[in-house]
Amino acid sequence: MVNGELVAVPVRFTGRRDGASMDMTGVDLLTVRDGKIVEVHLFSENGVAEDQFWGRP
Repeated sequence: MVNGELVAVPVRFTGRRDGASMDMTGVDLLTVRDGKIVEVHLFSENGVAEDQFWGRP
C-alpha cells in the first residue's frame, strides 16, 4: 500500500535460533523519497515474543 511517501508492506518472517523457532507476521512502514528508502519502522505481531526469541530483555 502506498500513500504519498509512505509504503506499508505486510510481511511474514520465520527463524530458528538455539533450538527455538519463530513464525510471525508484521508490517514494515517505509518512507521513500526520490526513489530511496530514507526511514524504516518495523512492526511485528508480538514484539515481546520477538524480543525473547532474539534474546533481548
